[in-house]
Amino acid sequence: MNKIFLAVILMIALNSKTFAQQMIPGQTGVEFSYSVFPKSPEKQNYALSVGLVSYLRNGNYFFALAEYNIKYYEYTNYNIPIDTFLLGGGYSFYIWGDFMRNVNLNLGIGALAGYEQFNRGSELLYDGSMLTATDNFIYGANGKLSIESYLTDHFVFLVNGQLRFLKNSQMAQFYSMMGVGIRYNF
Repeated sequence: MNKIFLAVILMIALNSKTFAQQMIPGQTGVEFSYSVFPKSPEKQNYALSVGLVSYLRNGNYFFALAEYNIKYYEYTNYNIPIDTFLLGGGYSFYIWGDFMRNVNLNLGIGALAGYEQFNRGSELLYDGSMLTATDNFIYGANGKLSIESYLTDHFVFLVNGQLRFLKNSQMAQFYSMMGVGIRYNF
């Protein structure tokens, strides 16, 4: 009788769903995101980034990212491409979440540094005009508000809005971005 009882308890335990622990201190994740610039011209301006996340206590985490973004500046009938390569890092503060922490609101601040390149490095335009803007080393700060939702035990869906300040940029020093992404927590 005891063997049957233990077998039934074991079967129930194996078939029951357990809740994963999320945002454990020391847990790491890799993140991929796609962002757009509001008020883009008809050509799509976008940013692609990949990053690493390391969770700390209370849902806070450190993040590091590498990003490529492209914007187009309209000149007569020609779009001048502006490529930006950035590296960044910062800290994200846990602001709010539901009881199970399946949906979270985070506020991140960070620093950025990188390189801005105009017209793929060519100063000469198609009509013989010369660009006065030069390629620059850029640096600045980033603020990010994100909503993070756990899809499974390991996958997190992200929606974020960012405000950036980049010094030495030939384009706007302040600009905003909106993006979506996915994170895999190990």
